[in-house]
Amino acid sequence: PAEPPAPRETKGGLVGRLIALRGKSVVLTPDGKSATMIADTLGVPHPERFQPGDTVDGLQPFKDAERGMLLAPSRFDGMDLPDESCSVILMHDLPDSLHLQDQFLQTRLRAGRVAQERVRTRVIQGAGRCTRGPRDFALVIVTGRELQRFLSRLDVREGLPPELQAEIAFGRDNSQVPPSDLVALARSALNRDEIWQEDAEPDIVERRSECTKQEPAYVTKLSGSAEHEVLAWQAAWLEDWDAASQRAVQALNLLTGEELRPYQAMWAYLGSAWARLATGAPAAPARAEQLLQRARKAAIGTTWLREIEGQADVEPELGDVDGEAVAAVAEAYRSSTKLKTAAKYEAFATEMLANLGNRNATKYEQGLVSLGELLGARSFKSSDQGREDAAWLWPSWWLTVEAKSEQKSDGGISLNDIRQTNTHLQQLAADQQVDEPPAGSISVIASPKGIVSDDGVTGAVPHLYLVSPETILALAVRATQAWTRIRGAAPAGVEGDDLLAVVTQALRTSRVLPSYVKEMMTADPVRS
Repeated sequence: PAEPPAPRETKGGLVGRLIALRGKSVVLTPDGKSATMIADTLGVPHPERFQPGDTVDGLQPFKDAERGMLLAPSRFDGMDLPDESCSVILMHDLPDSLHLQDQFLQTRLRAGRVAQERVRTRVIQGAGRCTRGPRDFALVIVTGRELQRFLSRLDVREGLPPELQAEIAFGRDNSQVPPSDLVALARSALNRDEIWQEDAEPDIVERRSECTKQEPAYVTKLSGSAEHEVLAWQAAWLEDWDAASQRAVQALNLLTGEELRPYQAMWAYLGSAWARLATGAPAAPARAEQLLQRARKAAIGTTWLREIEGQADVEPELGDVDGEAVAAVAEAYRSSTKLKTAAKYEAFATEMLANLGNRNATKYEQGLVSLGELLGARSFKSSDQGREDAAWLWPSWWLTVEAKSEQKSDGGISLNDIRQTNTHLQQLAADQQVDEPPAGSISVIASPKGIVSDDGVTGAVPHLYLVSPETILALAVRATQAWTRIRGAAPAGVEGDDLLAVVTQALRTSRVLPSYVKEMMTADPVRS
């Protein structure tokens, strides 16, 4: 290959050194802000920054340039950079929230399997932007904690083509070497030199021979329903509501199995809503009611459908655990000495937020206990060896927290940490002198680390989840907002149903009812 252009001053640490191995690179990110930030960090001059444009011809200025960086936010497909066009790709951050529907699938619907397939497809397409022919090759640099964690998950990797599985495994193993060795290996790969061809290529080939693509059964179901989903949206666009509803039913009937239950809820609800609009179709009203019942059944464990129904009519009734929290918060507001007066509450809330922003384990655990109290839980830290750092107990649901606030963000959570947290609920049940914790109870690890070691993933129990300290702090802020609303709307002397109504509205508006807390805390299962 031709000698690369004379290098500019290298910025951006190891990533900058890898990017500088070639004069041109493409940056794939979920959003434009991240792409610009990367270019700024790497010191790329503005004349050397390119945008893909809306057509294939929009890539031509970049292809013709001797050096430059193509900033391509949200363009994980639809771009071809073959041959000598470019041979370095930087993929930064997980492409899981490119638009509002993505965000809804991930955060509210909890249709993780559907979202995972979308992300897996985008990663495959993104990694192949510069390898459009059989003789093409590229250096793919992966940055961003969530994207790295996604590619570290065994269930994700097994669904990839064998050659990509082998390349990811090779990259993960070799990323542990010193930076200078990694740069040398990357240079060898780009030059296709003797060292690469005699050592690295055979290694990748051997890894590829050991890999097979294992596609989960639900992927076939998603593929089968896709045609009906598209036709349903086309009919809805044309305001043919009855046809849209019937197509939704056809899609729904193919989306079977527990893995797709949240996605079933969405299509059942859409089918119901469209059937209600089909005023001229005799069978539509009955279909609308049947589909709504299916949606309610499939949406158990999430709150989005209750909110939609509440906006359409009256506020939905509280579930058991939410009702328990409302009663407990009302009682704490009425009688707790440390929360009753404005001055004491402000001191309590200020200290809690400060502790949850502190890396010191003792202070952080104190903050967790205080947060549980504001949420209406019986909240405490056990003094016994090997127990949870905080326990939040409502009569019909428990949550335990293993706090790792002092950990650094690099590396993965160890198997020892996973094993310790696995036992929290059973130990807590024994301490509370009951046989089992309430159904649906969970344990979480609060850690700055976003990645779990491979053996930690396989060793985790199904009810174990990973949360970041930022998530805990955000919940604490919302809890203080709820209490501020309560204090403003319930002056001294308010009792009974009037107080319960104020507390219900405040906890619901601030999204700190236990049903919301559970939704927030279970977004990231360790054992996917």
